[in-house]
Parts: sequence; C-alpha cells; structure tokens
Amino acid sequence: MTSIHQSLGYWVSLISRSMEAEFSRRLAPHGLTRMSYAVLGAMVFDKQSTPSDVADFLGLDRGAASRLLDKLEVQGLIRRDRDRSDRRSVSIRVTSRGETLAHEMQVQSRVVNDMFTAALTPDQAAEFIEMAKAMVARSEARPNSL
Repeated sequence: MTSIHQSLGYWVSLISRSMEAEFSRRLAPHGLTRMSYAVLGAMVFDKQSTPSDVADFLGLDRGAASRLLDKLEVQGLIRRDRDRSDRRSVSIRVTSRGETLAHEMQVQSRVVNDMFTAALTPDQAAEFIEMAKAMVARSEARPNSL
C-alpha cells in the first residue's frame, strides 16, 4: 500500500489549500473573501461590466454573482447603475476605493505566489505551470468556478 504522501493529488491539494488560506488571511482585514476578490478583480483587471458578464467569466451562477456584488456594493467597492431605458439592464462599475483595493490585493496575490515558489527556480515555476495546464487539459471533470 502506498502512503498518501506519495500521491500527487495529495500534494497538489495541499499546495492549493495552503495558498488559498494564506491569501484569505491577507484579504480578511479588508472585508474580502477569495470569491469577492475574484469578482472585484474580474471587473478591474478583465473589464467585466455587467452581473451576467461577471458570472459567466468566473463560472458562477447568477444568484451567487449577485450576492457577491451586493456585498461589494454595501462595502462601497462597486456601484450598480440601471439603464434608464431598460430597467432590467444593469451595469456595474468599480469605485475608486474598489480600484485601489483591487490593486493592493493583486500585490498580495503576487506575494503569496512568490512565497510558495521561492524554493523553485523561475524555470521550475514555469515548468510546473505548464505541467499543471497539461494535467487539467486531460481532465474531463473540471469545476465550473473558482
């Protein structure tokens, strides 16, 4: 019988959970979760400008995206604007506070990535990413969202 410590899945899962925990620890003082940051980042860095665009981009159902947007709006990080000619149409935009926070947390994301890849050479880190991409490409069962 092989030890779990010899399982690739165990180590990939441990890396993932450890990185998520570290990043979550850095987000928490700002009132953000990984998912709320993902929504904010989709708006700031990927220019997603409607609730449905955000949901589709992140692979979320519309209800989950709407709840995350609600929280960001209450925090003053985004604003929703209804189209005057079509009340069903809503655009979302990031406030200056939200823009600043997204950039600050992007720096923290890089710090976490650097912390976990410090033991690797740049070539090893790039190779690891390529191997991970190849492994995911072979999978038939992928999660729909982050």
